[in-house]
Amino acid sequence: MPDTPVAGRDGEPSDPSPPSRATPAMIPADDPPEVAELEAAAEGRLRQVDANPDDAQSAAAARQLQALADELRHLRDSPLLRELRALCGWLDESDNITDFSLRAHEFRTRISIDRQVDTAEDYLRMLIELAKEAM
Repeated sequence: MPDTPVAGRDGEPSDPSPPSRATPAMIPADDPPEVAELEAAAEGRLRQVDANPDDAQSAAAARQLQALADELRHLRDSPLLRELRALCGWLDESDNITDFSLRAHEFRTRISIDRQVDTAEDYLRMLIELAKEAM
């Protein structure tokens, strides 16, 4: 392991030991499920960084995914989130929710790799489009 510190989430030097991670018990119960999905995607990227500390792309993706999750926590009453929930309810009733879930998972795996999402609202808009495509 190198003796030099690695860049942390804010680009500042940090301890090269694995970052502390939220456990399900630490995640607020009133978080939208989309927050947990983004955090799970960030965790997956952090596992890749754990396996290969030189994987700057996965580290950047993990930071972006976590930033989106943090921002999404503040959009609980967003019209976009209500629209997404309504679409997901319809997809669930029409048995198309699995297709949407697979598309959304694939989309999350591509964030900060070959898909750029700047804000949580942009993320919700993309999910809404995927939901409409799954109808």
